[in-house]
Amino acid sequence: MKTSIFSTIAIAFAISLAACSNQSNQQTEESTMNHDSMDMATDTATSHTSGMSAAMDKMMTDMHQMQMTGNVDVDFAMMMKGHHQGAVDMAQAQLSSGTDPKLKAMAQKIIDAQKSEITELDKFLENNNSPTKNYDPMKKDEGFGKVMDKNMSMMMDMPKSEGDSQDKQFVKMMIPHHQSAVYMAEGFLQSGKDPKLISMAKKMIADQNKEIDEFKSVQSSLK
Repeated sequence: MKTSIFSTIAIAFAISLAACSNQSNQQTEESTMNHDSMDMATDTATSHTSGMSAAMDKMMTDMHQMQMTGNVDVDFAMMMKGHHQGAVDMAQAQLSSGTDPKLKAMAQKIIDAQKSEITELDKFLENNNSPTKNYDPMKKDEGFGKVMDKNMSMMMDMPKSEGDSQDKQFVKMMIPHHQSAVYMAEGFLQSGKDPKLISMAKKMIADQNKEIDEFKSVQSSLK
């Protein structure tokens, strides 16, 4: 009789342990799944913001490494090509991760327009690989040297806004990015010589000022 009671107690205890173990394993699995989901969400958000920041950082690095020739037309073409590529990279990040339809349409428009201008700038640079110096790029307080130095400062001051959504970050970065392009193009018009580049600079000023207004209009509606 005693043996039977002890056996019953032992079986009940074993069943209880198994149930506790299963519950503990289930809780661990759920905790792991929840943790993994949070990690995935964090990684996704980080990839969205880092795509924009990486594009801007690459643009700044590339432009800083450019060796100025001392020719206004050639140096403008080199710097604007790098500047345009930065806009294209940021616009592509917006197409990949953005959600606002109007901003995605603007991003595609930027890509199409600035890739076309990059092609024109490449052609100019290929045909002007032995330029004659007509300014001193080391003089940061006058002429085109001052324009280029101020343009770099404007881009270095661009906000990264890592905590914002992709849409907000795109707008916050593209407005000052366009403003620096307009400033550089306006400065170029004061001393540039090549007729095609002058025409391109005037078009850049008109197009990018228009897009700045569009970005500001969209910005007020973003949550």
